[in-house]
Amino acid sequence: MKRPSYISTKSTFTITLLVIFLTVIGVWLLGLGKERTLIENSVWSTGILSISFFLFISIGLYRGVKLQDNLGKITDRFSMETVGEWHDGMLAGNLKFPDEGDNFLINLLIWLVLMIVFSIFIWVFGAILWMGILAFVAMLYWIFFRALRLVFKKSMICKGKPDKSMLYGAGYTLMYTCWIYGVIYLVSFWKG
Repeated sequence: MKRPSYISTKSTFTITLLVIFLTVIGVWLLGLGKERTLIENSVWSTGILSISFFLFISIGLYRGVKLQDNLGKITDRFSMETVGEWHDGMLAGNLKFPDEGDNFLINLLIWLVLMIVFSIFIWVFGAILWMGILAFVAMLYWIFFRALRLVFKKSMICKGKPDKSMLYGAGYTLMYTCWIYGVIYLVSFWKG
C-alpha cells in the first residue's frame, strides 16, 4: 500500500489567508463599479471561498492527502501573560502632568478625569480587540488543525474515487460554510 502524501498546515494556512484576502479585495473592488451592497459583496465573497474550499477538499480527498500539523498548539503561541503585558503597556499612557500655574487644581482635576476616561476607553477597546483577535485565531486554528484533519482522515476511503471525494467535499463544505450564509442572512434580515 502506498503511503499518503502530506500537506503542511503552515503552507495551507498561508495560502488560505492569501486566497481569502485576494477574493475579498477582488469582489469588493469589482463590486464598487457595479454598486453592489455590502450583503451582495459578502455573498459573492463567501460563494467564491466556498467553491475554493470545496475544490481543495475534493481534490485532496481524491489524491489521498493527509494534513501534517507543523504549527503546534495555539495555546503555545498565546498566553494571558503576553496579552496582559500588551494591555498594561497600553494603559501606561504618556499624559503629561499639568504645569504649576494659576489654575493648578483645575488642571490637575481635568488631567485626572481625562486619564481615567482614557484608561477606561483603552481598557475596554483593548479587551474587545484582543478577544476578537483571539476568537478569530481560535476559529482558524480549529478549522485548519482540527476540522481539516478530520476531513482528510477520509482520504484513504476516497483516494482515486471522484464521486466519493466530491460527495464528502460537498458535505464538509456545506457543514463548514453554511453558518456564514446564516450570519449574512441574519444581518440582511435585521437591516430591514
